[in-house]
Amino acid sequence: MTVNKLSLALPALGLAAVLLVLGIKPARAAALSPVNNDCAGGSIAFTFDDGPGPNTPAVVQALKELNLKATFFALGNKVDASASNQQVIRDELAAGFAVQNHTYDHASWTGASTGAQPLTEAQLTTELEKTSTALVNAGAPKATLYRPPYGDVNAYDDLIARNLGYRIVMPWGAPSANIVDSQDWTGTSPAAIAANVTQGYTKNGNFYPGIKDGSIVSMHDGEDLTTLNTIAALQPIVDYMNAKHLCSTGSIRADATGGIVPPPAPPQPATGNLVQNPSLETLRATSSSSTEPVCFQQAGASVANNAASWGLTNDAHSGSVAARVDVSNWTAGDRKLVLTQRQSEQSCLAAVTPGKSYSMWAWYKGSWGFSGPSPTKVSIATYYRNAAGAWVYWQSSPLLAPTSAWNLASFSSAPLPAGATGISFGLAIAGPGTITTDDYALAMS
Repeated sequence: MTVNKLSLALPALGLAAVLLVLGIKPARAAALSPVNNDCAGGSIAFTFDDGPGPNTPAVVQALKELNLKATFFALGNKVDASASNQQVIRDELAAGFAVQNHTYDHASWTGASTGAQPLTEAQLTTELEKTSTALVNAGAPKATLYRPPYGDVNAYDDLIARNLGYRIVMPWGAPSANIVDSQDWTGTSPAAIAANVTQGYTKNGNFYPGIKDGSIVSMHDGEDLTTLNTIAALQPIVDYMNAKHLCSTGSIRADATGGIVPPPAPPQPATGNLVQNPSLETLRATSSSSTEPVCFQQAGASVANNAASWGLTNDAHSGSVAARVDVSNWTAGDRKLVLTQRQSEQSCLAAVTPGKSYSMWAWYKGSWGFSGPSPTKVSIATYYRNAAGAWVYWQSSPLLAPTSAWNLASFSSAPLPAGATGISFGLAIAGPGTITTDDYALAMS
């Protein structure tokens, strides 16, 4: 977030000077208290956005004094703005901090926060690559992480970024995502920032917990008075960390999606795949262009409200068979190729264990409208068979992006409900479009 505040810039004078400027009398007459514990409670990752700004040097100094590690997500236009800003980037690196990509000029990718038109693929590419060039020119390594401005991103945008070699780090997320938005961008007080980070807060009826092991904390170094409030909040946050035996880390955990876009898919299992006929190569005895692969079923919801054309194609991810469905005349419902749910084909499904979580994979490619007023929605849909033998809808993955190249989709489930005796899943397309799938996998997580 970018918030314009009263212009007030400090040199790198340290945390005590910032507190005095804000009229806050330090609780201690002696030195500040840095992170200094056994780290038994785990580690958290501090992140700072929108710099370099007038108070970024003061942020760097405060972090050093408090023994905190951090990652800075810089704006390319600010890096390019002056030699002094480029020196700030070098100072961040020299202090042991990471510097990553927050795009060039903080444009909303989807337009959700600004009302602007969504950016095109070419514009997204420019936003990322131009920023990485600015950082490299300032002396930083090529960025490998990115943070979308405002958190305005969808799976299609993220897939573009991933194909360019960037991994997402969201500034906020679902309540369970363990990404702690400090809300410093609102201009709130140091005490409120510290409380948001340590105790959590309620927003839109949802409670967002405070820091714990693995948390990513989102803050801002690129502002004026707002950033001074952030700096002043660091000492009480560190006091809490010491009490809870938390340390900080410069590493960003693998899944920093916030539950907003699908995480990068882990590799499919080399052994132990619970799916029979996973590559769809074995077809039913009655063969035609729309024949189902053995142990799979062409399925759908509200099929009277859409038209589907099923087919097999040799444009496969592996082998010579993949399954394709084209959906048209859509008003409701979905279509999907799933692991069979027919009573007569129970032997196709592997035994499963209630209380255990399962991971699912499928390779896909396809074309559908991903934006606009009525986007087509594609996700992994999961089902379980209950003790009575009935199939029950279970969960769905975050939405997947259209792609002309094969892409691996994955989803990890919640614990399987009590009494469940089987799992079925597939890629569901709800809306007009085309999807081709191949190489399914299922394994206990």
